[in-house]
Amino acid sequence: MKLQIVKGMRDLIEQDARVFSHLEEKARQVFSLYGFEEIRTPILEMAELFTHGIGEETDIVGKEMYLLEDRRGQQLAMRPEGTAAVVRHVVQNQVLKQKKQAKYFYFGPMFRYERPQKGRFRQFHQIGVECFGVESPVADLEMFLMLRQYFEAINLKDVGFQINSIGCMDPSCRPQYKQNLVAYLKESQEELCEDCNRRIDTNPLRVLDCKNPKCQEITDSAPHSEDCLCSDCGDHYQTLKNLLDEHQVAYQCSHRLVRGLDYYSKTVFEVYSANLGAQSAAGGGGRFDNLFEQYGEKQVPSIGFALGLDRLALLCPPVEAAPPGVFVLGFEATAVSKVVAQIRQLGLGCSYDPNSSSMKSQFRQADKAGVRFVAILGEEEVKTGTVGLKDLETGTQENLSTEAAIAKITEVLL
Repeated sequence: MKLQIVKGMRDLIEQDARVFSHLEEKARQVFSLYGFEEIRTPILEMAELFTHGIGEETDIVGKEMYLLEDRRGQQLAMRPEGTAAVVRHVVQNQVLKQKKQAKYFYFGPMFRYERPQKGRFRQFHQIGVECFGVESPVADLEMFLMLRQYFEAINLKDVGFQINSIGCMDPSCRPQYKQNLVAYLKESQEELCEDCNRRIDTNPLRVLDCKNPKCQEITDSAPHSEDCLCSDCGDHYQTLKNLLDEHQVAYQCSHRLVRGLDYYSKTVFEVYSANLGAQSAAGGGGRFDNLFEQYGEKQVPSIGFALGLDRLALLCPPVEAAPPGVFVLGFEATAVSKVVAQIRQLGLGCSYDPNSSSMKSQFRQADKAGVRFVAILGEEEVKTGTVGLKDLETGTQENLSTEAAIAKITEVLL
């Protein structure tokens, strides 16, 4: 049997794992300031949760979901995105009957069967945020302010927002815009790619998102959703832009921005960085005020976003591992293990050579580990209950009692 990883998956180790942990911890710190609480939903959900919520005509449901049947014949799906699962939690546990609004953030792996590319894997990782119960554009603004603060916290530069409004389901709003867009696209239908020809009838807004140069050239002059907004959606969008200006949030309006999931309405946005090249979106989100209705529930004003950790990690400065502060050098296993345990118990990093290699080899290991102190437990030190403490930064070495050596290490490193 040949042991190899599944295509499109990867192991996260060392620098990658450190960056992911760093990004997640900074998200916890920032999102908590805004009143968001962490939620962890299962990787496996009922498949219908996504077919109803995301939309059967989307690429995710039509081409990319990982599906399986359990022993009772129920069709399950490995979650392709996080929003539907959080909505399921809110509905199942009647959260909004207990409080007027609910705010969650989450981390975790998602799964989609698509062609792997730079920063995109079949098992990918997301940071997501969902806010339920607030209709005002103030909730939209909070997403931008929180993202801006988060990017500052992780020292990311060259990041900006693109925004659009795709309206609501009022007949004079998005349905009217769709009619206008389809009429325009049919005039050039023969010049559009195969996918866009299919989408004209199933999901016409996604034609605007096509990366084919010819399709982009055609849609450059396509109708804009902003021009078809009903008064409520128009006011919402204008108020949001005014709020963004007031808070000096840099953004660009883009008529091409529609997002890929059916549940979006009104505000949609994406976070960009030129450092990622052509596939430059680090994440995005928007309002999904109608998603609860798709599950037979009452309408709940909602907004959220998701950030791709795999792509975000490409932008992040390296995160160095915290080096152990002390290396205990010695050949008597019991004596070494006792000192190591005492130092670690104080909350300090401590390493040693469990193979009791030569003194020269152990000094090389200490130097490679980048420690500040080497605690030497030779034969004489073990007999006398002392430690030869060498400070690699100053080059000084002194013989101290074990207690005095640990006290000095603690004084310097803590």
